[in-house]
Amino acid sequence: MRIFNVGIREVLLLLVIMLILFGPNRMRENARKTAQAIRRFVRSDTWRTFLGMYDDVNTIKNEMIRESGIQEVRDSLRGVDRQLNDLDRDIRGTDFHRDMPRPEIPHPESALHPEPDDPNESESKLS
Repeated sequence: MRIFNVGIREVLLLLVIMLILFGPNRMRENARKTAQAIRRFVRSDTWRTFLGMYDDVNTIKNEMIRESGIQEVRDSLRGVDRQLNDLDRDIRGTDFHRDMPRPEIPHPESALHPEPDDPNESESKLS
């Protein structure tokens, strides 16, 4: 459950910190005062105005998405993404990539110092 994008872990961490800082007696008092403040805020005209504006913005956003045709593009992209994920899962699930021969990649220094074809040839150059 997430309220205001805060999860259970964050709430528990906050409660433990409050318990350490305030102790059990002051924690009950502070929790009661906090709950009263939140209750007053949620019942206030400011909160109602905010919720009204939030609903208006969401309505306008949804109308713009519907009128512009973005939703169809989103849906088609989600379908393509789903197909790519299925293909990736299929490829990773098979041993196809394990059975393929690994390409030989030459070491970068071998291109700078090529080895001679005849080992006797290198000896004659040294003498």
